[in-house]
Amino acid sequence: MLTAKISEVFFSIQGEGLYAGTGHVFIRFFGCNIKCRYCDTNRNKFKKYSIVELIEKTKRLAEKHNAKYISLTGGEPLLQADFIKEFLSKFKTNKLKIYLETNGLFKAEFLKIKKQIDIVAMDFKIPSATGLKGLWAEHQDFLKACKTKKVFVKAIIGSKIKTAEIKKAAKLIYGINKNIVLVLQPIDQELSPAMIKRAMLYQKIALDDLIDVRIIPQIHKLIGVD
Repeated sequence: MLTAKISEVFFSIQGEGLYAGTGHVFIRFFGCNIKCRYCDTNRNKFKKYSIVELIEKTKRLAEKHNAKYISLTGGEPLLQADFIKEFLSKFKTNKLKIYLETNGLFKAEFLKIKKQIDIVAMDFKIPSATGLKGLWAEHQDFLKACKTKKVFVKAIIGSKIKTAEIKKAAKLIYGINKNIVLVLQPIDQELSPAMIKRAMLYQKIALDDLIDVRIIPQIHKLIGVD
């Protein structure tokens, strides 16, 4: 029987990106292939769900809260792409939009479920913010695979970020589709008037190439919800 490791299944408002404030049933898949400097996800706790169990819990929460979105998040959900494909083939209804949050490193796995996904929120892993090596080529390939989907890119920014990195990210996105929205998300621990001012400078730089660049902090943390 196909199962998945899932940290939690719950309803809340989306706290990040273009869909901030909308109600989602979150399915938080356990496990990630990278460890970003700012990550605050619990990496030690999970429960195994069968497809039937996950469908029942997700539908119950969606009906209870009149949710319009199902958010596949993590960790990195695409590590369990085979389970997701089977789950969505048995679950999806026209009333609910399937929203994928991903680190944009698993193009092949994404292609397995692409037809079943409505919205892609891709995290752009900028080296100075994440503490990781540059993943520019991987992100480029992934975004090319998202061309026919609603997609936006979210980049975490902090005090260590370099202007050249913002320029490089914007030009990479421009090379695929200048209409893809770039969301600059200040690191929660560094959120301050000075950080927002700095983010506005990065926004101006990115707008040299892109049509729409927004600064959106994590609103769920600002208002104290999960």
